[in-house]
Amino acid sequence: MEWNRGFWILMCGFFLTLNLQAQDHRFMVFFSDKGTAYSLDEPLEFLSQRAVDRRVRQDISLTDQDLPVNPLYVQGLRDLGITVLYSTKWFNGVLVETDSAQLATIQSLSYVNGVEHVAPGPLLPQTGKIKSFKHKKRQVSGSRTQSTDFQNQILGIDEMHNSGFKGEGMLIAVFDGGFEGVNSATAFQHLITGNKVQFAYDFVGNSSNVYRYDDHGTRALSVIGGNESGVFTGGAYEADFVLCVTEDVFSEYRVEEYNWAFAAEAADSAGVDIINTSLGYNIFDDAGMNYTIDDLDGQTTVISQAASMAATKGMVLTMSAGNSGNALWQKITAPADALDVLAVGAINSDSTKASFSSFGPSADQRIKPDVVALGVSTALINSSGTLVFNNGTSFSAPQVASLVAGFWQNNPELNYRQVIESIKNSGDQALNPDNEKGSGIPNFIRAGQVILELDEERLQKTVSLFPNPLGQYLFLVSKQPITEAWLTMHSITGQAVVDSKLSNIKANQKIPVDLPDLDPGVYIVTLRSNRHTQSFRLIKY
Repeated sequence: MEWNRGFWILMCGFFLTLNLQAQDHRFMVFFSDKGTAYSLDEPLEFLSQRAVDRRVRQDISLTDQDLPVNPLYVQGLRDLGITVLYSTKWFNGVLVETDSAQLATIQSLSYVNGVEHVAPGPLLPQTGKIKSFKHKKRQVSGSRTQSTDFQNQILGIDEMHNSGFKGEGMLIAVFDGGFEGVNSATAFQHLITGNKVQFAYDFVGNSSNVYRYDDHGTRALSVIGGNESGVFTGGAYEADFVLCVTEDVFSEYRVEEYNWAFAAEAADSAGVDIINTSLGYNIFDDAGMNYTIDDLDGQTTVISQAASMAATKGMVLTMSAGNSGNALWQKITAPADALDVLAVGAINSDSTKASFSSFGPSADQRIKPDVVALGVSTALINSSGTLVFNNGTSFSAPQVASLVAGFWQNNPELNYRQVIESIKNSGDQALNPDNEKGSGIPNFIRAGQVILELDEERLQKTVSLFPNPLGQYLFLVSKQPITEAWLTMHSITGQAVVDSKLSNIKANQKIPVDLPDLDPGVYIVTLRSNRHTQSFRLIKY
């Protein structure tokens, strides 16, 4: 699964320059159009084969948004002596370092549509506060061999592993503030020696060295990819990874949202399947950049716009809901409000909501978070390779990323929306979601039972069940004759309530299905024949 390093850098649009002298400020410069340097008919000029295959598999068309920025516009800025750092095709612009005296000249260019100040100082200022990620350390206690058993069992990841799904063939991107120790700790050596870190880039320091700054990313990554015999088992440790530093741990400015967008575009170009982000933004060092709760509509904050765009490319994004539940803010933070992503809250070991876990709804009244996982005393590996237990939605989100990896590995025919809906509908309170825990705790086995086909026109079902909601009787009608089929029904918790064999079904014949007395709830009916398998989601009030 390796790809050419030079190609990957080109596709990311890094546009590195030889002039990296410190300038006064960082700005985003937005262009008026894309020009004609690239064509949608030649996607391999700007996307990897894996990225193209992911779109084809999910029936996702390329658009002008996928085209890189016009290189002539980039060169025009460089000709003015301006340092151009990274480009973004989704926002059609570039990040630059320049003196504010140059702004008038930049804005006068015919192809420049606007300029936004995103950070003071040069790339990676080395002064200022070191930001806390609000995770609390606790001394290791109990059996080390059982450290990850509990958090994996909650989501059915233990059964996922027993079924042979550990993320093999999946490509997962992790965006964070630093990955100290990943290149040396025992729990990550299988990633290093097995070349499973497919690419790593530091968008904060403009470097390929991500193994510095902080170990928050190390801890989040360990939940997914860590593996040490007798000590620690990550949820999808056989997956391949892309590691990106997007969070500047020395300061907090809008540029970090654009760093995230650069990384997301790089992940898209590389063909990543899943992006995990244990970051959240609302308050900045420059108060003029601050967001309000009303901005959490999935379409206002820069990072949430980028996350929503990333989802439409066919990737599943797992996002930390935020740790502001006890703070004045209380609500989720961006990008947990993004459209078509999985925002993940935190629970205690008794399945109650963790007090610090941020809650919803989003500003446009969507239920948030979407699901929850263990976020109190979560087992992790730190930079020294030590097993520790920390709190935070930062560590519940990667558990769900692991679940998505194994589930999608098992169901590769699903598109990103079907995966998201399957995970949400596998939650233990999917029938009655709320703004504290969303659809509740998802589960691998239940997700397999609630696979939802959202594209009805493309699916062209051959069998229908009615009535829905269920009454006292259930009937089946097939458009085609079926010689033999097996019909099963399970509750949302996975309990089998019907298991019967049907024979000699004629086309358009109304067949009654014997039902026991059913409690109110959601039921999954699966019909298997020699020709196809089909699942239905039925409700009993």
